[in-house]
Amino acid sequence: MTLPQIRVHLADSDYFLRLGLESLLTATPDVCLEEVTSNGNDAIQLAKQEKPDVVLMESTINNVCSMEATRRIILASPNTKVVMLSSVHDLETMTRAHSAGACSYLSKSSVSTDLGAALRMINAGNMIFSKPADAERFPLNTVSNYELQSQLLRQTSPRDRRLLNSLARGYTNTQIASLLHVSEGTVKAQLAKIMEPLNVKNRVQLAVLVVQAGLLEEIRPTIPLTAGPKRQSMHRA
Repeated sequence: MTLPQIRVHLADSDYFLRLGLESLLTATPDVCLEEVTSNGNDAIQLAKQEKPDVVLMESTINNVCSMEATRRIILASPNTKVVMLSSVHDLETMTRAHSAGACSYLSKSSVSTDLGAALRMINAGNMIFSKPADAERFPLNTVSNYELQSQLLRQTSPRDRRLLNSLARGYTNTQIASLLHVSEGTVKAQLAKIMEPLNVKNRVQLAVLVVQAGLLEEIRPTIPLTAGPKRQSMHRA
């Protein structure tokens, strides 16, 4: 069976790494590498014109900051998914990327063997945020507040952690209810119960906390890819 083509743009200012990624993407059967660029401004302009499925954006791209480029790409092409690629895999950059609208954050050191699979999952609507090395020491607001929030999250039941993991990956309440075999009202009530002691007010804040606490990689949802969230993002060459 022929896999659907994923239209990809690559934006990376490192010449040698860019060549390696070009070779890797070109060799992936269901990936169509449409554009390659070395700076953020070109990435934005080409994404606006061609509206690719995915933009792979280096976190330290030249010319325009990657966070600003991500915001502008998503604004111009809401259906494009932006995936941040970083050689320095730290929690602060990952959190900023999430806030800017990136749907995924991948370490360059880990993409050589599984980039094709990651792109298929991302294109299907999944969010992938690799756990950063400094997750245990980077503070959210203050060190004591972050440590308390992380501790509270880690004390949740395995079922609640499946709920939180699905939330952080972008699934809707309806999809989470289907995964956990409960009602949508139960999902809403449980999220409210979890958020209260954490002192967070919305789903986005809770999702960021889940990522920062290192829970995202621990439990993966088993919703079929066809049922994935509809979130839009971008990526560009």
